[in-house]
Amino acid sequence: MRFRFRSPAPILVILLVSFSASAADITGYAVLTTDYVFRGVSNSDNDPAAQLGIDVSFDSGVFLGAWASTVDMSNPPFSERDREVIYYIGYNHNVASDWTIGANYLAYRYPASDGLFDYDYDEYMLTVNFRDWAWFEYAYSPDLYSSGYSTDNYRAHVEWPMPHLITGSAGLGYYDVSGLTGESYSYWELGIMRPLGVADLDLRYHDTNQWVPIISSPERADSRIVFSIRFQF
Repeated sequence: MRFRFRSPAPILVILLVSFSASAADITGYAVLTTDYVFRGVSNSDNDPAAQLGIDVSFDSGVFLGAWASTVDMSNPPFSERDREVIYYIGYNHNVASDWTIGANYLAYRYPASDGLFDYDYDEYMLTVNFRDWAWFEYAYSPDLYSSGYSTDNYRAHVEWPMPHLITGSAGLGYYDVSGLTGESYSYWELGIMRPLGVADLDLRYHDTNQWVPIISSPERADSRIVFSIRFQF
């Protein structure tokens, strides 16, 4: 039996009310970026994007939230997507003083999209965190773009302190979409981050080993340098 939550927003509201009696940490943020890159691929057609999100975390380890971004993904006459919204809910558990494991559900939605296909899809993710400086993620989608094909994504990420309040970071991933496209690809990133008063600055290099039909194009999967500024409130 397959469960697919077509509109997860009510679920998030119900859960928020359910956990309202326990201590919650609520964080809102806005991001302006020169390019919205997801798994090495530009989802804004190499153009700037505006993003907005909210995170709610509880002492129990439960967390939930929503995130939205402008996008520019078009492949006429098959699709025209201008907005992306991600709803998520999950749970983190400390298994030792240095290690945390987690599991979460993500719903990727494209409101008011045009085209021949339904690009909404769901993803289930497992995470392992070591001292908040090293992460490994595995994500599984049972039905990407309502195609009937599943996908697997593997990603490792590390961060390290540098002088002048700068944090360095690097990531490496592998996205197996071979069932849908006949191809898979690797992607990687290298960046630096620095807090600056009310905002956090991020400068990052992205690249992939190849472009993959349906998922990207030669231009959207090319190497790029992205600058982002994040405001938290």
